[in-house]
Amino acid sequence: MNTRLQKSVLLVFLLFLSTLAFNQTLELGTLSSFTAYTGSGACTNAGTFTGDVGSHNGSITGFVGPGFTGTIYNSDAVTLQARIDLFEVYIHLNDLFVTYPSTHAPAFGLGETIPPGVYSLGGAGSIAGTLTLDGGGDPNAIFVMKFLGAFTGGAGSTMILSNGTQACNVFWIAEGAIDIATNCVIKGTLLAHAGALTLGINSDLEGRMFSTQGAITVNPNCVAIAPACTSTISVNCSDNCTPAPTVDVLGSVENFGIFTSTGDVTNSASSGIEGDIGTDAGTVSGFGTSVHTGTVHTGNAITIQAKIDLDLAYNQLVLLPNTITGHAAAFGLGETINAGIYYVAGAGSLTGDLTLDGLGDPNAVFVLKFNGGISVAAQSKVIMTNGTSRCNVFWIAEGAVNMGTFTTMKGTVIAHGGACNMLSGCNIEGRLLSTNGPIGFSTGVIYTHPVCVSPPPATLPIELLSFTASVKNTNIELNWITASEKHNDYFNVERSLDAINFTLISTTNGAGNSTETLSYSAIDHKPLDRLSYYRLKQTDYDGQTSYSDIQAIDFKNRTDYILNVYPNPFSVETTFYTTKNLKEAGLIVYNSCGQVVSQVKNISGHSFTLARESLTCGWYFVNLFEDNELISTEKIVIVQR
Repeated sequence: MNTRLQKSVLLVFLLFLSTLAFNQTLELGTLSSFTAYTGSGACTNAGTFTGDVGSHNGSITGFVGPGFTGTIYNSDAVTLQARIDLFEVYIHLNDLFVTYPSTHAPAFGLGETIPPGVYSLGGAGSIAGTLTLDGGGDPNAIFVMKFLGAFTGGAGSTMILSNGTQACNVFWIAEGAIDIATNCVIKGTLLAHAGALTLGINSDLEGRMFSTQGAITVNPNCVAIAPACTSTISVNCSDNCTPAPTVDVLGSVENFGIFTSTGDVTNSASSGIEGDIGTDAGTVSGFGTSVHTGTVHTGNAITIQAKIDLDLAYNQLVLLPNTITGHAAAFGLGETINAGIYYVAGAGSLTGDLTLDGLGDPNAVFVLKFNGGISVAAQSKVIMTNGTSRCNVFWIAEGAVNMGTFTTMKGTVIAHGGACNMLSGCNIEGRLLSTNGPIGFSTGVIYTHPVCVSPPPATLPIELLSFTASVKNTNIELNWITASEKHNDYFNVERSLDAINFTLISTTNGAGNSTETLSYSAIDHKPLDRLSYYRLKQTDYDGQTSYSDIQAIDFKNRTDYILNVYPNPFSVETTFYTTKNLKEAGLIVYNSCGQVVSQVKNISGHSFTLARESLTCGWYFVNLFEDNELISTEKIVIVQR
C-alpha cells in the first residue's frame, strides 16, 4: 500500500475511533484566544482590552491604539469556526450535572461565600455586593451558574476567588442578556445565549465575554482580560453512539436532528442544530441566523428515503412488546425509572425531573409509548444515568408533542401524525421527528451527540506571510508565501466541507531551513460545488505538525464527477453511480473499528454494485480511489434482510 493510501486509511480509522465517548476537559477551541466574541452583533470597546475580539456578523469598533492588544476577526473562517465552537461549549456546559438545582436564591452576593458546584436557577439572576467563590483548596474547583433568564450585576458588585478557585473554571450563563453595572469586579466567563452583553463603566473583568447572538459593549475605563489559566472542567463528548439491536431502527433518519414527512419546519429565533434538517413535503425556514452543522433537505431523494425509514422505525418501535403497562400517564416530579417498554393507553405528560437509570447496562432501552399526545411542562428535565444512552431512548406519541420553555429532553421524540412544538430555550440530546405534522422551534438546541471541541491550531514554526485560495477556471488555486522556515519538511493543503473535518488535497516539500522569502502553490483539480474551507498543514522533520488560518471559498459550476449511492440504506446490494468515467478504480469498505471488511477492484465505467455478502447490519464508510488517490468518502447503512 503506498504512502498516500496509508494516510487515507489512517484518516478513516481515526474518524472511527473518535466515535467512542470519552471525557475531556472543557476545550474552547478557536475561542481560546478570544476575550470577546459574538455570533451576531456589534462589538464596541472604550476601555483597556487584552485578547482577540470577533463577530461573525456585526461591526467592530474601538479596538485600536495602546488600549487594545489582540487580533480582530470579522465575518471570516475564524469567526465561523468560533461560532460552531461556542455552540458546542454551550452544549457541554448545559450537560453538566447540576449539584444545586434551584436551591440557591436568584440573587447572589451581599457578603456571601459559596462552595464549588453547578448552580441552576429557574429564572433571571443577579449579584450585588461581595460574593466569594471558595474552592476549598482545590485548584480544579468549578463554579457554573446557569440562569433561565437574564443576569445582572449591580453597581459595585465584587467577586472574590479564594482557596484555589481559578477564573477559567468560573462560568456565568444567561438565557438572555448579561448587564454588568458600574464599578464591578467580575471573575469568570460571561456567556449570554441570544442576548447582549455589557460591561459597565469602571468595571474590571478577568474572564471572557461570549454571546451566541447579541452586541458586546465594553464601556470607558473598563479592563477586560482573559484568564491566564486553562479550564479543567470535565465534560463528556462523543461523535456517535451505537443503539441496542432492538432499537437500531432509524436507518437514514439517524442523520437528522429535525425531520417531518409532511409539514413545515420553522424556527422563530436563533437556535443551534447539530444534524440534518428536513421535510419531504413542506418548507424549512427561520434558520438563517442559527448555528447549524448539517444539511437542509426538502423534497429530494434523501427525504423520500427518510420518510420511508421513519415509517418503518415507528412501526418497529410500536410492535415492541410492552413490558410496563401500569405506569400513570404522568411522568416526572423527581421520579426514577428503569429500562423497559412503557405503554400508556392515552395521552401523557412530563413534569419536573425524570431520571432514566440504566443500572449499569449500556444497552438499557427506554421506549415510552403514549396512545395520545405528549405534553411537557416548562423546565422539565430528563436525566440519563448509569449507562443510559440517548440512542436507546424513544418517546412516541399518537398525536402532537408540545414542550414548554427550557425543557431538557433526552432521546428521539416521534410524533405520529401530529405536530411537534418546542417553546424557547428547549434542549434535546436526540432528535425531533414527525410522521405527519409541522415542527416549530425557537432559541433552542438539538444535538445528536455532544461533539468534542478540537484544541486551537498550534502556531506555525514558519513565518507565513500569506495563505490564499482563489478560483482559476475549473480549479481552486492555493498560494502561500513564507518569510522564513525552520526544520520544515513539507506542507499539506487540506479541504473541508464544515471547517471541522479536513481531507488531504496535495503535498508540497518545504525548504527545510530558510531565511529567504519563498512562494508556493498547489491546485485543487476537483473542487466541490459549494462553499469549502482550506487550510495549510505544516510538518517538521521530527513529525510535529501545525496549521494556518482557514480560508473559505465558494466554488460554483463544478464540472467534475458527482457520486450517488442508491439504495442507501440497503439489505442485499447497492449501486454507486458517478458522472465520471472511472478507469481501474477501487473501493474499500471499513467497519466501525476502522478495519477493512470488503474491497471492489478494477472498477470502470459510470456505475458499479456493492453486494452485502457477509457484512452484518450497521453503518460503514467506503473510500473510492482512482490512481491510488482518494476521490470520495461515503457512508452506507446495511439493514435487516
